[in-house]
Amino acid sequence: MPLPNTFLYLTEDEVKQTVSVSEAIELAHDGIQTDAQGNVAGDKFYTSIGKHGFVKPFTGYIDGEEYFFVKTFNYFQDNPTKFDLPATSSLVLIFEAETGYPACMMEAGWVTGLKTAASTAVTAQYLARKDPHTAVVFGAGSLGRMHLHALAQSFQLQNAYVIDLYPEIAEACAQEVGSELDLPIIPTSLENREEVVRKSDLIITVTTGDQPLIEHSWLKPGAFIARLGSYQEVALDVITSADKVIIDNWHYVSPRIPELVQLQREGKFGLDNVSAEWPEIVAGRKPGRESEDEVIVYIALGIWGEYAAILPEVYRKAIAMGLGTSLPCTYYRD
Repeated sequence: MPLPNTFLYLTEDEVKQTVSVSEAIELAHDGIQTDAQGNVAGDKFYTSIGKHGFVKPFTGYIDGEEYFFVKTFNYFQDNPTKFDLPATSSLVLIFEAETGYPACMMEAGWVTGLKTAASTAVTAQYLARKDPHTAVVFGAGSLGRMHLHALAQSFQLQNAYVIDLYPEIAEACAQEVGSELDLPIIPTSLENREEVVRKSDLIITVTTGDQPLIEHSWLKPGAFIARLGSYQEVALDVITSADKVIIDNWHYVSPRIPELVQLQREGKFGLDNVSAEWPEIVAGRKPGRESEDEVIVYIALGIWGEYAAILPEVYRKAIAMGLGTSLPCTYYRD
């Protein structure tokens, strides 16, 4: 196979033109099913960068796919206040599976949100009650906005709420996303979150904050909670009193999710208390929702099947659409 002589660079705006939310949900579903069948390879780890933040390199490959990916996710919590920059940033490298040589680099902030929201939507299709009408999303940034889009694609929502530490951001999100979806989205203050949670069938937390946003006593029968942030987002009793706790991968969440770390330290929760890892449910090895009244908590930091399905398709679509900048590259043989 000849060595490639060009390398494609995709900006965020170019990536946004490739895969729609509905397409991403379908791809995420395919990736999750493939993972459940044991046909996805991947791994990730965390490296602390002094006291500033961390970087998380992340890999994934579907058996038989033309390409595999390496993604970096960086979180530097002081960026907004010190530098007026987002706290998170991401890059993806796409490699040819046959040779291991790089084919593409893409800015990946948007596609990170797309994948995460698509994955949550697929998970909710399995684990939420059959007819959820009301959702609340904690976090009005790019992840929160993308989740509103993905949930609206997947369910016949009657309304949704969005809550953010900064009311003006929640209001802007509600106005913009509501007009895009033709769905009533109601901005709500953090102080009034209990009233909203009590009404909601779907509860999504995608924040960079560090405080318990939800208590178990607020949850209605049948509620589905997707707890997705890196810092504490729910009261401990949300986990200990749930009918089912489902995680994406115990190896990754158990040392990183503050609620799980504390509960393990206190001897109140461990792997034996987990109902299932998410791929086990998709594979049919363990049950998901078994009644309309079950309160199910899903805790995730991300696994690789969805990315391994979505990211190569972004690259292929970019090529077909003539997007990106081809950069010359030279490889030297030893």
